[in-house]
Formats: sequence, structure tokens, C-alpha cells
Amino acid sequence: MDDVVVIGAGLSGLTAARRLHQAGYRVRIVDKSRGLGGRLATRRLGSTAIDHGCRYLQPFGEDVQSTIPALLEAGVLRPWQPETFTLAADNSISPRAVGTLYAAPQGMSAIAKALAPGLTIHRQWRATALTTVPQGWRIEGESLAADTPAEPEVFSARAVVVAIPAPQAADLMAAAAQQNEAVKTLVQQIQTVEFEAVMTVMAGYGSRISGRLPMQTATGGWMILAETHPTLRWIGLDSSKRTDPEETVVVLHSSAAFADRVIDRPDLDTIGQELLATAAALGAWLKTPDWIQVHRWRYGFVRLPLGTAVLRSPVLPHLVGCGDWCSGGNAEGAIASGNHAADHMVRTLERPSPETALI
Repeated sequence: MDDVVVIGAGLSGLTAARRLHQAGYRVRIVDKSRGLGGRLATRRLGSTAIDHGCRYLQPFGEDVQSTIPALLEAGVLRPWQPETFTLAADNSISPRAVGTLYAAPQGMSAIAKALAPGLTIHRQWRATALTTVPQGWRIEGESLAADTPAEPEVFSARAVVVAIPAPQAADLMAAAAQQNEAVKTLVQQIQTVEFEAVMTVMAGYGSRISGRLPMQTATGGWMILAETHPTLRWIGLDSSKRTDPEETVVVLHSSAAFADRVIDRPDLDTIGQELLATAAALGAWLKTPDWIQVHRWRYGFVRLPLGTAVLRSPVLPHLVGCGDWCSGGNAEGAIASGNHAADHMVRTLERPSPETALI
């Protein structure tokens, strides 16, 4: 039996698992995806890295929660200072000041890889049910990888950290909620969380286009924030994050309203072209990329968070949920929530199992 099973290898789950592993607990992570990091997503086309999920990190309000200094020292992150603009609902543009941001030259998924060494991780393993047992928890699941040796269908642990998007967490806990009032209460709390969908467009322009915008006054990177625009949410020159980019790459995020209308449409390239046509008001060259790829995020941004650092119940101290859906805050909120989840588990478990303690 493990001390802790962490369900989800996104930023919050990896943060919690790493902290618990360093504290001497036997930790196992399961995740349904092939890669690590969840929305710390980097797509690679040849030698080109493209961040189509998390865009950057910002300085933390609580320095004690920040992983930025260690990631800067390791060379995983570096400061990114794009010239920034606001795009209003009427398509008007205005300069905007932002503080220092941090991006990963090798792609934001490098952050997840930096957190993973030493951890036991089962990729392409989907947890399907979570139930209580006398010693702790039973985690049932299934392997999604047809080309790898068979994985166990059940894991057991003294404690569980649920670090997947809130709607998925509610589904996972549904069976237990029918038999346990405390779990039912937690599920009801989870169901108050609301997400916004996002359509992401990745567009490449080779080396034929500089990637400059008409309103730029400086060379280098740029990004555009469009919180009130009916179609667009954010656009950035993704290639400006790279040390030596071979081509100009732009990443665009749609508004939630646009994503809600098209999230189930199968014609992703057409959706991408529609978004680029809108963005072309900022620069005609944006409408004619050499290539595009489109990704849909059903749980892109948290609209209404839970309002607490973690999901927990005094009746079920060995079960905790974490993620940016707990207190909001995007990637920084996910890291902080993962840290709080680990702290909670250390207080709850008190000490690692004697047979599993690190030497």
C-alpha cells in the first residue's frame, strides 16, 4: 500500500507529489495522458516548440509557494518581457504595462519534466472509481496504453490527492458519494466550480514574416490581452520565448463565448481560420499562415473557483483535492494549491509508513 496516490499529473498534482516524496512518503501518480503537465502543454513540430496551454508564469504573491527561483536557476525558465497591448471589444488597441513574466525556452512542459524526476508515475492510466476501504482508499482504473505491459487495475493508499479538473473529480467520486455522506458533500462543493472553454490556434509563418505588429514600438516579443473581446481572449508571439527560433509562431486563445459555440465542431482547421481572420485586424499577415493546428480545452480557465486553497473535509482527512479550480490563479494558483495539499497530507499522515520511509 502506498502512502499517497495522486490522481493527475498536471502542475498541481506534480507539485503535491514532489513535496510529499521529498518529505519521505511513498507516492504514486496516475494520469490518463501520455505526457505530463496537463495544461502545461507544449506541442512540437520538428524542432519548433509551441505552448498551446499555459502561456507563462507570473511572480507569486506568497514567495514561500514559488517555484520560480529554482526553475530560473535550473535554466527551465527565463524572464519574458513582451510588449503588451489591450484589445477592446470595439477592436481598438492600447498599450498596457505588465510586470516581468517567465517563460520556458524549451516549452512550458519543461516545467513538468523538471518536477517529475524520482516520482513513480503511471501514464495513460485512467482512474475510474475511488472508494473507501478500512486502511484508506482504493483507486480503480484502466490502462489506456495498448503497446505497454499490463498495468495493475487497482491501487491502494493511505491517502489520495485528487488533482484533476473539478468536473472530472466529481465524476470520479460519484460512486463513493452514493455511499458516503462526507464524499457526497465534497462532490456538491466541487459542482459549484465553473470553467471556461478555450479554443487554441497555433499558426506558423516560416521565416518569411518577422511577426511584428503595426503598433509595435520595440523589437522582440508581443502579446495582446483581450478580456472583453467577443471572439478573442489572448494572442502572443510564441516564438519570442525561444532562444533561437527557426520560424515565426503565433498562438491565439479564443474567448469563452466563441469556444462555447464551436467546442464540439469537428472542423478544427476551419475554426482556426475563423479566429485568424478576426486577428488579421491586428496585422493582415496573420490571416495567411504556412500551417495551423487547433486544440480545444474544455477546462481552459476557471470562471468560478471553489474559494479555498484545497478541497477537504474534517470527516475525510485522508482525501484532498487541489488545482487552480480551488482558489483560482491559473498556473500560480495550481502550484500554490498543490503545496497546500501536500502540507495538509503531512499534517494528516504525520509520518511515512515505516516500511516505505526514505533512507
